[in-house]
Amino acid sequence: MSAILVPTGLLTGVAEMDGQHDHLFHEIQQVKDALLAASDGQGDGLALLLRLADELDQHFVWEEESARAHGIPFADHARDHARIGAFVRAKIKELNSGECNIPALMVFMDRCFETHVVHHDLKLGRDLLAAQTLV
Repeated sequence: MSAILVPTGLLTGVAEMDGQHDHLFHEIQQVKDALLAASDGQGDGLALLLRLADELDQHFVWEEESARAHGIPFADHARDHARIGAFVRAKIKELNSGECNIPALMVFMDRCFETHVVHHDLKLGRDLLAAQTLV
């Protein structure tokens, strides 16, 4: 990764989380580029989407463990993680069957990242920073 692509308004101030978000943003861009380049959605696009799903799972675990370690309520945030994960896994199945609406997936990927960060991760970042100053 050569430069941070995450818009500054989406930075949480938690270096580890921001680094993970930037990595995921790059991964999402690679998935989008590959899927839009392949007319059938197979090959690199599918492989990259599978990798992204695994990396999202890892990131979600990190956030959940970080919140738990600092006693930060996380139920709503975890539900959104489950929703995102289920959506991505459903799209993988659709790509495998040749029934995925790739343009719709691209719109979702763009909006999902930003919306999740705005509605959940910015608050988590503030809560983590506040908890760390109390230690």
